[in-house]
Amino acid sequence: MLDISRHINLVKNILDKLNYSRILVVGAGGLGTVVLENLVRLGFKNIIIYDYKEIDPPDLNRQILYDSEDIGKIKVSISKEKLLNINPLCNIEVFNEQINKNTNFDQEIDLIFDCVDNIETKFILDEIAQKFKIPLIHAAVEEFRGQITVIYPGKTKTLRDIFLGYTSRQCIQVLPPSVFIAASLQVSEAIKILSNDFENSLINKILFFDILHNEFEIINL
Repeated sequence: MLDISRHINLVKNILDKLNYSRILVVGAGGLGTVVLENLVRLGFKNIIIYDYKEIDPPDLNRQILYDSEDIGKIKVSISKEKLLNINPLCNIEVFNEQINKNTNFDQEIDLIFDCVDNIETKFILDEIAQKFKIPLIHAAVEEFRGQITVIYPGKTKTLRDIFLGYTSRQCIQVLPPSVFIAASLQVSEAIKILSNDFENSLINKILFFDILHNEFEIINL
């Protein structure tokens, strides 16, 4: 069993939610693997993972759950295996498929993590969040930069409203530390949202960072 004694006092107000919340992570790549490992090490027990890809050699520069022996294997399967090695008591459901706006869930979802790398799928997650009224923790990275915000139905604009007109770029270069920072900030936001700490969360705010110039900025939306 995972020992969380070194941070239990920092999450004591959401201990029951560590056990009972159902967390949906869409994308088991750069952002997703860092988010997933953080969630499991924090003590979250119930996690659902969607990804439809296999592990490729270029993935290993930033996708921390995988190693060279995993190349060619299914991402969600290897993610589940590695996460259960950290905490065997987790309940991890995996779906080796691409999520879509018609995806339904057999049980209630408490949080969605946007860990995908294209705006089209991000907008689909936005639609799902609005349909089921689930908070969505968004992140995106490029080169030395990243951005994080929380989409909370009924409290914030939709992701589509914020990024209307934005289009995806192919073959984006990204520095691994940019991915690790963005994903870790996503998990930090999850703790705030589950704690109902809306004052300190990125609700109606977006955080931009640029580690090349050591710049962090929060803009009100």
